Amino acid sequence: MSEKYQFTVDTTGIRLDHFLSAKLPRHSRSKIQTYIKKAFVTVDKKTAKSSQILKGGEIIECAFQVPDERSLEPQDVAFSILYEDDALAVINKPAGLVVHPGNGNPDHTLVNGLLYHFRKLSAANPVRPGIVHRLDKDTSGVMVIAKTDFAHDHISRQFANRSVCKIYKALVWGKLDPEGEITGLLDRDPRNRILFRLNPVRGRNSVTRFFRDEYYAPFSLATLKPQTGRTHQLRVHLKHIGHPILGDSLYAGGISLIKSYHQKFTPVIKSVFNNLNRLALHAWSLEIDHPETGERMHWTAPMPEEFEKVIMLLSHA
Repeated sequence: MSEKYQFTVDTTGIRLDHFLSAKLPRHSRSKIQTYIKKAFVTVDKKTAKSSQILKGGEIIECAFQVPDERSLEPQDVAFSILYEDDALAVINKPAGLVVHPGNGNPDHTLVNGLLYHFRKLSAANPVRPGIVHRLDKDTSGVMVIAKTDFAHDHISRQFANRSVCKIYKALVWGKLDPEGEITGLLDRDPRNRILFRLNPVRGRNSVTRFFRDEYYAPFSLATLKPQTGRTHQLRVHLKHIGHPILGDSLYAGGISLIKSYHQKFTPVIKSVFNNLNRLALHAWSLEIDHPETGERMHWTAPMPEEFEKVIMLLSHA
């Protein structure tokens, strides 16, 4: 579906995205910024940036390619709701659930479930209503869902300025140091576009703090505190320091790693994999400022039952 608009700039010294937000109040500023980034907006027939300062008299043309929300079908997808009010909801996403439709996953995603369970969701991104941030398909845990465009913008800014506090729990191979920090430039692996890697010369800055909670030979239970939110960041970082996440076959954490450990560990490793058929990464807690009240709020998603079972198994091995 296409929406077309044309404006003659009647003011000076205002950013392009601010100007369009005032002219098109039905569209949130984050949505308009997305349209500008996708070159759906021109200023005097030229593409522009959201931050472009207008001088007055320019001709702005918009040709928004807006996905048809009706293609998203509400479906009864299972997840637990940890908190809900008029502005937002906080859910516990199960492992194995894709967040939004895409290639190979046209439906039965978290988005389909959100449309089924909630009457109101933000529309900053029409094909991902309510989605402010994501978790990998195989990662479980806490996610915040925006119900209004205002809440969406407010929470998105918190993620952008890194005022959100996220804590993950993971089981990793080997004896992790008591604590430390992993940093580096993260970019796509040119040999496999599905994967990411740390690149010494280019990429996006990434930082993760880690703490070893317990060592259950030959695995460690870790607390991970990402200071940045890059795709696959935790998985790449743990692989980089030689402690890939248990069950992460994409990043060297699959059962084939059993060959790197003394045969005395073979029985316990096989037992762990028999009881935990997933990536051992869980988004344990999330802390944000409430978009309406400003109150600092904190939510925790209980450790998955399969995690608890494996930890119990390891502690008695």
